[in-house]
Amino acid sequence: MKSTLKKDVHPGEGNDEREAQVPNVRERRFEVDSNFEGWRLDQFLANRIPRISRSFASRIIRDGDLTIVPPRRAKASMRLLLGDMVILREHLEPEEVQDDEAGILYEDEVMLVLNKPAGMLVHESASVRLNTMTHYLQRLGFSEAEPVHRLDRETSGVLVCAREHRWVAPLRGMFATDHPEKIYRVLVEDPRGVWTPGREQTLETPLGPCAGSRLSIKMGEGRLRALTHVRALGQRVVRGYALSDLEVRIETGRQHQIRAHLAMAGTPVAGDKLYSRDDAFFMAISDAPEDAALLAQLPFERQALHAWKIALKNPKTGALLQVEAPVPEMWFEEA
Repeated sequence: MKSTLKKDVHPGEGNDEREAQVPNVRERRFEVDSNFEGWRLDQFLANRIPRISRSFASRIIRDGDLTIVPPRRAKASMRLLLGDMVILREHLEPEEVQDDEAGILYEDEVMLVLNKPAGMLVHESASVRLNTMTHYLQRLGFSEAEPVHRLDRETSGVLVCAREHRWVAPLRGMFATDHPEKIYRVLVEDPRGVWTPGREQTLETPLGPCAGSRLSIKMGEGRLRALTHVRALGQRVVRGYALSDLEVRIETGRQHQIRAHLAMAGTPVAGDKLYSRDDAFFMAISDAPEDAALLAQLPFERQALHAWKIALKNPKTGALLQVEAPVPEMWFEEA
């Protein structure tokens, strides 16, 4: 399968397959300043890399991919000179990336608005480095571009990024104070037919850490103001589950706001592993994310939450920008 690493990616036209695995090398550079001039190389690495011993640093020097600039033969006992650059390359397991499923929805001199696929992280984690929107931007050639807000891993849709470093703070400030209009499409489990087409309701239970839950990340009723506006678009049955298709607009940006509010209403987001089932289920599927028996208990393998539309002002020109991400195919799956 060919790798898509260019700018003419067409949003919404990706297939269900991920790209082939790509090499995964993390490069770290350590410059020797006046504080470290004359230090042994093994002592220097043990100081600069958290939680490693000098003996482990010696093994890295002997067996790892390490170079010194200006070039010299690296030895644990060598003395470093002012201005030396120690370059360490860590060869990690190859990763599958989802570049074929991502794309650029809009771009100008200030920002890039991307279509994030479900399953792709926004930023690196301990276990995922390359299959992230930050590295996707680098692969497209935008070396300074950076996302200015976040979406959960399983959430798809509109992601706003600053094109250059100088626009990061202004754009993040807009999300913190001006609260750009964000509209989502959500499929929820609705066996009682609560969300009849055309119904509109504002969910306004204040949110906070979920009392009584064993999961620290779970939100429940609390003290933080939260407003979620819901409009029901339609109902259908998929894989035996009665679902409602909702348009959701949020005024506030609390953690898991849409997911928590809809679960409190008795209609959790379809495929939501945290809020649609109990704590024991979430812990079990976290330990075994590909367990067929556990996945069979959900309408979808991922949560049906899509960042559909966004409206925000360009911080340079003041012009209003409105961008929409195509609704994923799961919304149109047959019963």
